[in-house]
Amino acid sequence: MSGPAFAALATAVVAGWLALYRLPFNDPARRRRTALWLAGRTGLRPEAAFAVFGTAVYLVLGALALTVLLACTPLALHRLFAPPAPGTALALLLAVLGTSSANILGVSLLYRADPRVDVPGEIARIQWIASVLALPRHYRWIIPAAAALFEEVLFRGVILLGMAELGSGPVPALAFSTCLFAAGQVALVSTRVQAYVLGTSSLTLGVVGGLLTWATGGVLPALVLHMSFAGFYTNLSAASTPGARTAPGRLSL
Repeated sequence: MSGPAFAALATAVVAGWLALYRLPFNDPARRRRTALWLAGRTGLRPEAAFAVFGTAVYLVLGALALTVLLACTPLALHRLFAPPAPGTALALLLAVLGTSSANILGVSLLYRADPRVDVPGEIARIQWIASVLALPRHYRWIIPAAAALFEEVLFRGVILLGMAELGSGPVPALAFSTCLFAAGQVALVSTRVQAYVLGTSSLTLGVVGGLLTWATGGVLPALVLHMSFAGFYTNLSAASTPGARTAPGRLSL
């Protein structure tokens, strides 16, 4: 398979994964019925039961997408977790600082354009974040980190390095994997502010994480970057929005 053909396949597979994850539960009434059904069988609160269910659906469908794409490349999964060189720690620290600074700049520009915008509130209302905030506090780190781990293996590992193995150069592979990742994040939001914040942060994370992956040959540094980023900003949304929980009638997947 050629690099362009693999890129087309990756686009279709990722689009199918996100559509199957999002569309069946787009209806609030269906989400509510599902949450109540899950709560009755698990003993959890409806919000928490649905959050766990949503995470499981996301990861299971994503695992199927990853399996399909990995089978179309000459990559071996264990190669993606190759230990980085000892000097990578400094590069990772600079990457974390650079990514955070770029995202702070992006939000600052948004506030300059519209000082009345409520960025923490908008982020807390993103469906998957609202679900995470319905869980006990320690799970607010675990679930974003689990999603980040999976996304790095897929986008920076299988797609970025897979395109390289299939003959694509570093710039096309980095650009494609980053844009596909950002598009997938934006597809899961519902307002322009959410799209701007997640779109710009995903582009930054994709570029920096992609460069780390390309330089080290594995996803571990990018994985640490993404896991810390996802956990920190999810919990920052909770801290900045007192009582930010999913209301019973607005359960989200």
